[in-house]
Amino acid sequence: MHTQRTIMLIVLAVFLAGIAAVVGVIWWLGLGLGAIVIVGAAVVLAVVYVRVIRPLYLRWGATDEEVTMAMPGDDLVPDTDPATRAIGIAAQPEDVWPWLVQLGFGKAGWYSYDWIDNDGHPSAEEVIPEYQTLNVGDQILMMPEMGFTVTSVDPDRSIVSMLDDGSTSWCLGLYADGDGATRLVSRWRPKFERTPANYVMTILAEPGTFIMEQRMLRTIRNRVESQPHRKS
Repeated sequence: MHTQRTIMLIVLAVFLAGIAAVVGVIWWLGLGLGAIVIVGAAVVLAVVYVRVIRPLYLRWGATDEEVTMAMPGDDLVPDTDPATRAIGIAAQPEDVWPWLVQLGFGKAGWYSYDWIDNDGHPSAEEVIPEYQTLNVGDQILMMPEMGFTVTSVDPDRSIVSMLDDGSTSWCLGLYADGDGATRLVSRWRPKFERTPANYVMTILAEPGTFIMEQRMLRTIRNRVESQPHRKS
């Protein structure tokens, strides 16, 4: 359970750092002034986060057209605020596809930060033949007993899956970009009950998801482009 333990430790560290900052400000400025400064800083940070930071990471690397275009699986979780991220890869879609099919815990890993993902085991640096079959109903695990169930597979084009609890859909799409290039587009469509607890969890989870996914997309690009047999 390395992955789960690491994530819990990261969340705990962030929480403790926040508590330490609050205590430090109050100790330095006193309870009255410290409380005013803390509330003011929280309001400013909230505005900057909502207006500037969040819109940027929800569409990292994606063009305006990619953000607004329809993708497979959009109908699975409608009426939500999706995240669409993308990256260009100097290869054909069929050269990128094998790296997507083998994604997941216990398979090729997540091509992200290995000290967090895949129980600390390095992600694959090559295409693994035994993981090249993906069918509807298969799972793409994030960690043991937790992940996404595949709902559709369109070879060399897209993989659509749903989180086990049905709250989030995820599509990985490949789009030829001319001159032998491909756009790899990832779209998440989460939907949750609007409660204070869920808002807090979203604030904690979204930045972490972005940090992990941008690394995943960049690693897939680098590994595909490093293959000597790739098409141009």
